[in-house]
Amino acid sequence: VALPVLLALMAPHMVQDLQHRADPSTTALLHGLTRLPDFSGLSPGEGLARYLLRATAGMFLLMPIAIASTAAAFSIVGEKQQHTLEPILATPITDRQLLLGKLLASVGPTVAVTWAAGLAAILIVNIVFASRGMATPLPDRFWTVVLLFLAPALAAAVALVTMRLSAKSSDPQATVQTSALAVLPVFMLLIAVFGRLLTVSFPALLVATGFVLLIDLALFRMNVIRFRREEILTNWK
Repeated sequence: VALPVLLALMAPHMVQDLQHRADPSTTALLHGLTRLPDFSGLSPGEGLARYLLRATAGMFLLMPIAIASTAAAFSIVGEKQQHTLEPILATPITDRQLLLGKLLASVGPTVAVTWAAGLAAILIVNIVFASRGMATPLPDRFWTVVLLFLAPALAAAVALVTMRLSAKSSDPQATVQTSALAVLPVFMLLIAVFGRLLTVSFPALLVATGFVLLIDLALFRMNVIRFRREEILTNWK
């Protein structure tokens, strides 16, 4: 929440400082932003502020990774340690129903916290812009897709990976660490390679969101196929 607000406050001063230095590369960057369709007609300061705000939407994708992995790590192995999983597995519910319930229990709070943080950032940033006589910038279409669709989809993907590890583990903390090692490097690599494209190309953002949703479906299907309640009931100590 703090980063978008700080950028909204500091962007005009940053532009004044950069223009005062008269650096050719900086001048080209500022004018290049105003030539983009979404920033055309804006002053260099407002254009930079809106571009930086759009880039910070990616920060709200880190929250699903942190929260969903922790919640999902306890979804199976945590209940096993507390001896509350066996009665559930002994009921006639299917593996699909069980895993879907675990997934929703892990993703629901994650999405709620992410949306609350995003809403708070939107409100404060808009207040800052309105106080300066500028049009409120948020939520734009990029923030809308990131918060409403990409963040929940990423939370589901992280939760499904962690649930799979949880079903094979006997230590929730080890599961959280393993899932972080499995997910974070891939996420940071993708952001480093495609991050700029996703901030300037709305179709690319839609494609990325659809791709994550397809990964969710594949991971859920794999979890259902590989889930073995008999092993959990008989082999875990």
